[in-house]
Amino acid sequence: MKKFILGSMLIISCLAFGQKVKIKKDIAYVDGKEYVKVLPDPAARVCYNITSLNGNDLFYLKYNTYNDPMQVDYKTNPDGSVGYFEVLSADLDTVYFETFLTGCLMGCDRRENIVKMLFASKAVKDDGTIDLAKLEILSKKVGFEYSRKRDEVKGTSNSNTVIIKESRPRSGFNISLGR
Repeated sequence: MKKFILGSMLIISCLAFGQKVKIKKDIAYVDGKEYVKVLPDPAARVCYNITSLNGNDLFYLKYNTYNDPMQVDYKTNPDGSVGYFEVLSADLDTVYFETFLTGCLMGCDRRENIVKMLFASKAVKDDGTIDLAKLEILSKKVGFEYSRKRDEVKGTSNSNTVIIKESRPRSGFNISLGR
């Protein structure tokens, strides 16, 4: 009974204190108040432009993938594909950080997660401009995990190391093929 009460209190507190983010007609609302616009990029598939409410470009979300043999799952991911978003400056010169924007099974929009990250870090001010100090802190927290892993996979894919353990034959009946 104590676990049930504790669990229900935890769920209620998470729901009460979490931000409600909804995206309607490409405008992101946080707790019912307009925050930013998240527009799909017509030139690139699964990429987004994040703009202020008055139309100034803030960020560009660029979708990238790479194949990682460690992520192979023969039922759900047979080629080991890993997808992530790079959060770039509006002029596409600076990569701020990389993130995996998950969707959910109940009809959530994956764009809501980046809006939650930007709102929680206060990287976008109320007037629609970028707070570079807060954005730098967010960038350090989130980091560049996916490009680092991608570079590790590319670097190790060409040089496979095979370790052969030599062992003495055990006592008893031993069959040795190829020696």
